[in-house]
Amino acid sequence: MKAKLKFLGLALTVTFAVVISNNVFASDDTSEEMESVTKAVVPDSVLEGFNHPDKIYTKDALFIKEPQSLHDEDKFNQDEVVYDASKTTDKTKAIIQYDATYIKQENAE
Repeated sequence: MKAKLKFLGLALTVTFAVVISNNVFASDDTSEEMESVTKAVVPDSVLEGFNHPDKIYTKDALFIKEPQSLHDEDKFNQDEVVYDASKTTDKTKAIIQYDATYIKQENAE
């Protein structure tokens, strides 16, 4: 019984010492860490490039961005053009989205 009490006391002492020694003190001064972070504004042309991809991959095909003309829609049948990439089918030949025309690549792998 005495050995169990000594062992329990020793275990509690070690546990208490570990808890106290592992305290972490946070510093309010994080300026050294922030030196490598830039606060520069991203140009609009770069942001627009992210929002207007050059390629659209769908489950059916790969569509490549082409210069859009005023009458791109007239080159295809109504069933071959979609205005939302999520609505493509195997019959889709063009996507008109993001102010651009994307043409289906027939030989894309």
